[in-house]
Amino acid sequence: MRSKKGVVFLVVLFSLLTGGLFIKKSKETSAADTEIGYYKKPTKDVRKFFGIWLTSGYNLQPNAENYVEVNNTVTLHTDSGRSFWDRAISLNGFSHYRWYKSTDGKKWTKMTDKENGDRKHMPVTPTTVGTTYYQQRVSWYYLVELLTSPVVYSKVAAVHAVPEPVNATDLTVTTDDDYLYNSVNDVTDTMTYAHAHVNPSNYTGTLTWSIDDTSLATIDEESGLITANTLHKSGIVTVTATLVNPNGTVVTNNTKVQIGGGLDDQTVKAGKTATFSLRGNIGELNEDDTSYTVKWYKEDPITHYRMQLDVDSHALSITTPATTLDDDGTLFLAIIQVKFGVTTMSYTTNDAFLYVTPEGGPNITIDDTLENKTFNDGTNTDTMLYGAINGDKISYHNTITNNSQTGTLSNGKYILPLHSNTQVTEVTLDGVVLSPDQYEINPNDDTDEEDLIISDLSFKNNQSHSIDVETIVGGIAKKESLQTIPYIIGKDDDGDSYQKIGKVETINYVVDMIEHSINDIDYGKVVSYGQDALVYRSDDLNWPNNLMEIDDMRRNKTPVTVSVSQGKNLENENGQVLSGHLRYYKNDDDYTDLLNNSAVIKTTKNNEKLESIGWYKNHGLVLYLHGISKAGVYKTQLNWEITDVP
Repeated sequence: MRSKKGVVFLVVLFSLLTGGLFIKKSKETSAADTEIGYYKKPTKDVRKFFGIWLTSGYNLQPNAENYVEVNNTVTLHTDSGRSFWDRAISLNGFSHYRWYKSTDGKKWTKMTDKENGDRKHMPVTPTTVGTTYYQQRVSWYYLVELLTSPVVYSKVAAVHAVPEPVNATDLTVTTDDDYLYNSVNDVTDTMTYAHAHVNPSNYTGTLTWSIDDTSLATIDEESGLITANTLHKSGIVTVTATLVNPNGTVVTNNTKVQIGGGLDDQTVKAGKTATFSLRGNIGELNEDDTSYTVKWYKEDPITHYRMQLDVDSHALSITTPATTLDDDGTLFLAIIQVKFGVTTMSYTTNDAFLYVTPEGGPNITIDDTLENKTFNDGTNTDTMLYGAINGDKISYHNTITNNSQTGTLSNGKYILPLHSNTQVTEVTLDGVVLSPDQYEINPNDDTDEEDLIISDLSFKNNQSHSIDVETIVGGIAKKESLQTIPYIIGKDDDGDSYQKIGKVETINYVVDMIEHSINDIDYGKVVSYGQDALVYRSDDLNWPNNLMEIDDMRRNKTPVTVSVSQGKNLENENGQVLSGHLRYYKNDDDYTDLLNNSAVIKTTKNNEKLESIGWYKNHGLVLYLHGISKAGVYKTQLNWEITDVP
């Protein structure tokens, strides 16, 4: 049985104070009070810089014109969000949706929950022929709406209920962004929306979305929301819209979206310049919005020595000087920093390669791939492995080719950087197994890695060599990621040094266990209102933030249970006991007193990953008060256990 314990402290500042709550009071006005055509004036379009929302509003408006046969259903899809400033004000308040409707665009009524008026994506099923107008209101708050609660209004959507079906003849597809970033961060966009432009626009068919490579990105088949992977996988996906007409015919079209880390590799002839530009829908900043800097770097791919380039701090692209063969394989990257008041957010792009091809002499290419022969959960690629643990058998496959018909390479050395504790079990050159004295394994003091070296290689015109290296993973004591690049060095026909690098190979190592960290809980200053009061956690400890961060790296995911109990009373420094203790609320009516009792927080099934734990404000660990206590700072200890299910 696996058992893990974690300790957290709770701080309660208890005082006999009273306070009041100021609730936002807003007069509900009709379109006649403002302007004909909407319930409330629509919020201006969202302004963004990279993926940072500078203003609150909608990034997906409901379709302006919607046509549907009577007694059929059409769904109005929306998506909205808060600016950085509004999120700071409202913290992690929930989204509250409310739709309003009108049959003439002048007199508006508030839709009830039974009419789906509280839905983000609202289905509409008209029962009679005619047109109805809809507008959505979104506000962000917890239990009550405050003066500071952000509020936005959508554009008006018309739903035309028609008596007869209308077939579409063709459509085109566009996306809000044609480039998405492939990592979790606070700066860049990882999501965008696809849109279908249908002819004729009054079609009544059913539209769905699909994507060709779900390892790179996924798409919501109804709303068209595209979400890039966050595993740093790069590539191009095809986004397809499929419309099934009422008569059964199908109309389809597609477009492309690139997934990446912000920069593209560049290949130029020796003597030419190369330009690296930040990708994505960057947007613009005003001076009163914020400030930003872009720092550009170049890095040697072998020694990993990095130097900052002397360029404009606002430059969104750079151009190299005229290149030489010595520049081949140089890495370029950018660090974007955006400042809001005292908060600074940053994003580091992927490493982009500069490939310089020769006008003459040897022209070497290296086709290198990785394979974990022990484990593959479907996320591995030819150059990136996930979840490698001690004992895994990993193979390196390399095909090295001189594509030149005029130049040769002599005195060649093939170098393969490896994790310092990797065991090499077999090396094969052109199908022949080498003895240990036919290759070297030397420590690399610059990179803290080990280099496997095969010497005395030569490449005649159009000649290739194949190299295979079999290894066993060892010495992994923590979660880590290693990027290495195989390369070859030698002499050209003039006796000059020549170097060529392969592709980046990434191995993400893990330990075969569950790691966790638990946040301390602060209930802030507690105001006494009398007996039987519930006190909730501070906002930064509520969903979408987690109280318990869990990284389940187990390969064999057997069922486990997470439980928690309160080990002793809440006491202050004088030993005085608080008139209260903790409860675990599974839902509003189902709770467990944690003082001397253990509550099961989560139980997984076989092959189910244990995820991080967090709750909405009124669920999870709640402080229950049942009497008056003296002012002071009270603490206790929580005991957490993660145990195997028998």
